[in-house]
Amino acid sequence: MSTDAMTTHHEHAATCTAARPGRHARHARAGMGGKVRRVTALGLALGGAVLIGNGAFSSWTTTAEVNSGGLSTASGTPTLVDTNGGQFVTAVSNLLPGDYFYRYVDVRNDGTLTSTFTGSVGVTGDLAGQIAVDATTCTATWTTVNGVSTCSGTTGGIGSGTPALNSPVAINHGSLAPGAAATQHVRYKFTFSSSAPASLQGKSGSISLSVSNALVGGSDRTGG
Repeated sequence: MSTDAMTTHHEHAATCTAARPGRHARHARAGMGGKVRRVTALGLALGGAVLIGNGAFSSWTTTAEVNSGGLSTASGTPTLVDTNGGQFVTAVSNLLPGDYFYRYVDVRNDGTLTSTFTGSVGVTGDLAGQIAVDATTCTATWTTVNGVSTCSGTTGGIGSGTPALNSPVAINHGSLAPGAAATQHVRYKFTFSSSAPASLQGKSGSISLSVSNALVGGSDRTGG
């Protein structure tokens, strides 16, 4: 091939090569446009699905409510009333072996429920173990005439014994309903031991009295 022919061939090849990138660019742009259109269509489709989904899961909620009646807890309130002139707190002096004296107390349930009451009688000081106690109830009020106590109703023993130091005698008051109508009238007789030793001359002590009650739960209160 001559030199002029070879030059012409190379120029034609260069011309063709320079022309191809334009066609390739047009094809590339056309391909990208198709992809963009497909992505846009897909986005619109998904957006529509979201809108439809939100509408499908919309809901309303309503609530009905009722409140219970008032609730209150029980209370237990034992009350001791010193009766017959308030003698329980009156001091007794010059005791001799075999001497005795009476004291009167009303036990009342000022709580809200019937409950069981238990008493405790103790003796402190040098006279512990030397004074016996005997507790008796009366269905009516105890009356005292010339130092003699009488019961116009029915009597019943609820406890007796000799309290030692730090060891009181238990008194069983039983079950008491709330209110004054169920008041229990109690007479305590205290007796100084007839065998008290002479070493107790000039000694002293005191009597302590308490009453407590127990409220036991675990009951079905469905009815109120």
